[in-house]
Amino acid sequence: MNMLKDNPESLAGAYLAMAQLFSYPDEGGWRRLAGRGLVDAALTREALESEYLAVFEMGGGASPVSLYEGQNRPELGRDGILQDLLRYYEYFDAHLNQDEREYPDHLVTELEFLAWLCLQEHRAEREGRDAEAFRRAARDFLARHLAAWLPEFSRKLGATDTTYAQCAPLLVELVDTHQRRLAEQLEPCGEQQ
Repeated sequence: MNMLKDNPESLAGAYLAMAQLFSYPDEGGWRRLAGRGLVDAALTREALESEYLAVFEMGGGASPVSLYEGQNRPELGRDGILQDLLRYYEYFDAHLNQDEREYPDHLVTELEFLAWLCLQEHRAEREGRDAEAFRRAARDFLARHLAAWLPEFSRKLGATDTTYAQCAPLLVELVDTHQRRLAEQLEPCGEQQ
């Protein structure tokens, strides 16, 4: 993932690929995943769908692995997490897809928001505007949300014998790479409180 280090557009693409991977595997999504090499092309859509249902919906002999931050961090209370996430989305005028009806704390929603922040950073840089607000937002969002629950989520996925277990380390690496990049970019500039 070193190629992603200084490229917010590539980071956005990686976040969107992960969002596609952890979305319900419809036909079009499966084709994109197989085409990008994120899932083995020999794995049929039906087999991936079975894995998805077994891991995230039914549990396949164990408790299902929740795709929701609030269920992975019950000690914080889901209402508080949802309110904090909605404040992030509203501040940046990012709207949830009303057709999808996903909750703000769904893994895919959080990944898509991070992709959006990366794209806004890229756009600001390309237009010669200050992109620091988007970097700070991504840094804070990662620390307060995705990076806070990803290790436990990844551990739970690792206990399954699925494609998703194999992809969890890629997601962890993506988040770690992004956090390191942000730390390097924001630290030298000094934080103004």
